[in-house]
Amino acid sequence: MNAGAPAGTLPPQVREGLARMEMDGVHFAPVRHHSPACALALQAMVRELRPAAILVEGPDSFDALLPLLHDERTRPPVAILSQADGAAGMRSAFFPFCDYSPEWVALRLARESGAEFAFIDLAWQARGADDGEDDGEDAAVDEQARSLMAERYLAHSAYLAALARASGCRSQDELWDHLFELRPPSALRDWRTLFGDIFAYCALARTDYEAEVLEADGSLARERHMANHVRRRHSALRAAGNSGAIVVVSGGFHTLALQQMLAAPAPAPAPGQHGRAAGAGDWLIRYSFDRLDALNGYAAGMTSPAWHQWVWDSAQAGPEGPHLDRVAADALARFARQGRERGLLQLSTADVQAGVLQALRLAALRGHAGPGREDVLDALRSCFVKDAIDEGTAGLAQDLRSFLGGTALGDIPPSAGSPPLLEDARRRALAQRVRLDDSAPRTVRLDLYRKEGHRVRSRFLHLMDYLGTGLGRWQGGPDFLAGIRLELLVEEWTVAWTPLVEARLIELATDGATLPEVALARLRREEAALADQGQGRCAGAAVKLLTRACLVGLQPRLPHLLDLLARHLAEDPDIASVTSCAHQLLSLWRAREPLGVQDDAGVHALLQLAWASSLALLPGLAAVKPEQEAAAVRTLIDLRAIGLALADPAQEEAWTTALGRLAAAPGVPGIGLAAGALLFLGGAWSGAQLTSVLGAHFGPGAEPGGAVRALGGLMAAAPELLLTQPGLQADLDRIMAGWDEAAFLAYLPDLRLAFAQLKPPETARLAEALARTHAGLDEALSTVQYGMSEDDMAAGAALQAALAQCLARDGLSEWADEWLAGAAP
Repeated sequence: MNAGAPAGTLPPQVREGLARMEMDGVHFAPVRHHSPACALALQAMVRELRPAAILVEGPDSFDALLPLLHDERTRPPVAILSQADGAAGMRSAFFPFCDYSPEWVALRLARESGAEFAFIDLAWQARGADDGEDDGEDAAVDEQARSLMAERYLAHSAYLAALARASGCRSQDELWDHLFELRPPSALRDWRTLFGDIFAYCALARTDYEAEVLEADGSLARERHMANHVRRRHSALRAAGNSGAIVVVSGGFHTLALQQMLAAPAPAPAPGQHGRAAGAGDWLIRYSFDRLDALNGYAAGMTSPAWHQWVWDSAQAGPEGPHLDRVAADALARFARQGRERGLLQLSTADVQAGVLQALRLAALRGHAGPGREDVLDALRSCFVKDAIDEGTAGLAQDLRSFLGGTALGDIPPSAGSPPLLEDARRRALAQRVRLDDSAPRTVRLDLYRKEGHRVRSRFLHLMDYLGTGLGRWQGGPDFLAGIRLELLVEEWTVAWTPLVEARLIELATDGATLPEVALARLRREEAALADQGQGRCAGAAVKLLTRACLVGLQPRLPHLLDLLARHLAEDPDIASVTSCAHQLLSLWRAREPLGVQDDAGVHALLQLAWASSLALLPGLAAVKPEQEAAAVRTLIDLRAIGLALADPAQEEAWTTALGRLAAAPGVPGIGLAAGALLFLGGAWSGAQLTSVLGAHFGPGAEPGGAVRALGGLMAAAPELLLTQPGLQADLDRIMAGWDEAAFLAYLPDLRLAFAQLKPPETARLAEALARTHAGLDEALSTVQYGMSEDDMAAGAALQAALAQCLARDGLSEWADEWLAGAAP
């Protein structure tokens, strides 16, 4: 036994299980999902036994997809995507296959040998919201897309963790490779011994879990379902006079339970036991190596799928394979060549030779038949990392892990019957030069203002992002929705076509047959939701829909959205919302070429309507509460920017008149002074008129609170006036000089916020100007200590050492380290 315990020391139920690896013609093949060693042993087992039937753990609803799985054009990695309607929406789960998955090998061997083939597990749609197979491995990527092959029980087994430590392995993945994957070729094909050892390994892990836990999470229900499938197939074959073997391929964790259930009397079938809950169905889709990689969070995956593919290919090349030494040498040579081609690292032939030699020596030292992936990684660390690990080589091991993981995508036949939406998305993606045969992320830079083709690609990527497909991640460039950074010419995306993209598109297929149809359906739902959310009259919310439609290429929807927005503008009583709408429309008009509305005069007409609506609501700012004053001032500033951009003489008089009334309005000093400053900057007011308003807020008899609010409005609207108006500086200085300490501290937060509008050089200029009015203060401000002497540094070091000793004496060193780590920027 290689699983960590002599046969005589195994628990009785495990010893009984080893004796039941064959039960009345039923042969058990306990496997780890996606294990080349298990696949190779299963290959030898089936070719020796020539079974009458091969039964595989997998939802029995998958039997309907067997013609597609048998199709020669189906090329792994592929997956069956199961979907079901749930209380929280559509739930999705994957059942992946690669060339070396035991389930895939069983499928192909059944066709080769003429054996019956069937999946025997409970359909996923019938398992409920949580079937016990989701270990959260996919949550970081997509909280509703999980694996149907998760092996969390092995990963969390206390027995296997202890066995890994006792074996000197750093992880359970390394332990698995050490015990099973790295056996000599002849031992890998000795299926009786290998499957016996895997059975013991998994059965011992099962002893860590109580039956109540397995019942509660649905494992026992699934195992009963599989056992009943085996009974029925066994009875049917024997009734037909077929005495051939039956091979049962299941996750090793389930094998002991299947044996015990088959050894017990057959229970009466429970009502509905073989039924299937209604659901959305199963689809055959392409899958990728990066999604299969356990290092990327897939709990059922073997680490480094590309590495195991190379090992599998070597094993299939001849009966003496796999030749692990050749696989390691070829992998390191290709890794070095790839690094040179990409300019990432320079590894010579001598470096590669040294790495291969080191991997061979490590494998021999560890008792392996040849180098495994951990041997190769350790060889890299010792031979390729020539400097300190923190001097630019820390990512080398990660680069090799990514290389060993691979990014290959499989393929499926056209007859797979993908929904029209998925086919439409693939066609559009190919037209926009998105790679569908490789899931590696790629950077895409689009020149939006100068290249029409790039604008079309941008709309496609925004469309896919709007639908939540995960195809691309926007990295930077003009943000048309927020109306900022519009001066930037280039937009940047990270793009990768992954299985999750296809899964999401299948989920969306009920909304339409093309991407624009589905986007339009979502846009209409968002339109209807405005009223449900109490935003039925909110122009600021409605304009987002208009911009989004242009961004994702729904320009035909523009006339309807313009009409909708015009109705909102006519009914919206909130000046902030209307101003936000006008600002967004201005951004849309400025970016009309990249957004594809350069020929639509309706946008500009609606912008003028929004500007007029804002002016009509402007007098209402005179009645805002003190806590709303800062927001009202920002609205004024936004309106000024819109007015300057439009330069509409017909509305200029209305703007000036409204500002004049606000400047004279009582009770809103911040708004009043901001309005006066804007009138002065716009040339509508003279210096004398501005001085009169300044005197009212900062002159003799001015109330301190009102002065501070007025200062906030002034600094938000025109901070340069404080630097260019000496009289204003003197008045402000005089008011503050009359405050006692309590008053100064009370107003200090507002003062800081107001003066934050100045740039550091401007703050220095103001400080110098004020200092000159106070005797001796100017000279004091100019005295600054910029340097430290050697004695100062020595004294500081001594103080630091003394402090460290005090903290250590009081047991506070760990606390201090944590505090410093948390305080670091």
